[in-house]
Amino acid sequence: MYKKIINPKDELHYNLNSVDTRYILNEGDRVIGFFAATKEISVPTQISPRDVCFYVIEGVVKISIEDKVFELKASEMILVPKTNAYDISFLEDSKVIFARI
Repeated sequence: MYKKIINPKDELHYNLNSVDTRYILNEGDRVIGFFAATKEISVPTQISPRDVCFYVIEGVVKISIEDKVFELKASEMILVPKTNAYDISFLEDSKVIFARI
């Protein structure tokens, strides 16, 4: 757990063909973190037992929730309702904050 002021943009690094993830809180179903990924990386379909909120710090990501597709740009966020299947694709090099609540 962090005990300092953090700037997620500075904490994350772009790594080719992988997702760089950092957690502020990771306790069972409760998670707050941030991640960075390069263009064309995809995160496979997931289903969370809790609602998940995504906030794009920089870049553009596509989030598919069930049968709907959303394209989020920097400073935009979305809430994925619990038990809904979702996946994420990075359309640009992107950094994202997420919280499972």
